[in-house]
Amino acid sequence: MSEHHFPPPPPVGEPVEGSTDGGGGSFGWGLVLGLGGAVVASFSPILLSRFSEGSTVGGLLLLPLLLVVAIVLAVRRSTRRTGVGMLVGFAVGVVASAGTCIYWLNKAY
Repeated sequence: MSEHHFPPPPPVGEPVEGSTDGGGGSFGWGLVLGLGGAVVASFSPILLSRFSEGSTVGGLLLLPLLLVVAIVLAVRRSTRRTGVGMLVGFAVGVVASAGTCIYWLNKAY
């Protein structure tokens, strides 16, 4: 029977070779930026309709822009946590704003 020799495990507290810490950035800031951006973009038609006629759809263009920025930040190693936080905040913001919109529509009728 042949014996297999494996290297000893690394000492406790030392990083394992080849491991990563998940990237840089701040998840909390990303969450705040994503959530705030999604809510502002979702309700921008209401806010813009008070100031001008016909330009209410322009604010909705912020949603795809926010999503693209979040994806770009999530792909880059140095801003990965911020990008992931923005994606999570974006998802929560869109769901929360859609729920709020449905509530207001049902309450209006």
